[in-house]
Amino acid sequence: MSYNSLKLPNNILNLMVRKIRLRYLKLLLVLFTFTTRNSVKSDPKLFEEIGSGLSEKGIYLDFIKVLNPKKKLGIRINYLPKNFFTHKNIFVENRNITADYFGIGLLYQHNFLQKESKSNFYFQGNAELSNLNLSHEIDLTKETYSYRNLSLTCSACGNLTIQTDPEKIYFIPSAYLGYKYKNTKNFHTNISLGIQYISPAQLENFTDTEYPLPSYVQTKIDEWMNKTQDLVDSYNKIQPSINVGFSYIF
Repeated sequence: MSYNSLKLPNNILNLMVRKIRLRYLKLLLVLFTFTTRNSVKSDPKLFEEIGSGLSEKGIYLDFIKVLNPKKKLGIRINYLPKNFFTHKNIFVENRNITADYFGIGLLYQHNFLQKESKSNFYFQGNAELSNLNLSHEIDLTKETYSYRNLSLTCSACGNLTIQTDPEKIYFIPSAYLGYKYKNTKNFHTNISLGIQYISPAQLENFTDTEYPLPSYVQTKIDEWMNKTQDLVDSYNKIQPSINVGFSYIF
């Protein structure tokens, strides 16, 4: 059975996701401006620090406002392009998957030592809304199927896609302990380790063929789906997180 008829066209789906991202970014900017308005009155710069680096979510970009010598508030944008990496064993039978991720959130950072220190330890908390999609494809024409003690193939079955719901918006809170080194007065490098809460969406599948699949093919697809869903459900919702990057202070 094909589920194409149940899915939104890609152009409509992409437009919906972009609108959600833009609305959330506007909301964050309003909250950020409101929270830091007292500091902005004495300092016209909206952001005093920009950071960037890598994490398991891909590339991140931070825009940070210094509230006082020990406290900072900022906006973080995470982006993981599709095909940036693949990962085996998340889905069954060692099939590679691809992931793409886009998230926007607030971050709060508290330094434990004084601003003048060459090195500093800090706590960081993030609250992020994101769009995450994990997927992988199976060429059904290259698979072998069992039916009544026979081994069969299906040359007209097309490609199967198994993926998480691409329309789902995730709320991902996280907490970190980090170390920052002051390379120069304006340039710092940092590394942080922490945990995050992620609850994966239910899996769905569809094919690129317009015709109903033979029963023996659909049986195999159901088997793949059940095994994959059981594997995803078995993962702990609390996952480790690591960030490595740098920041520049104006």
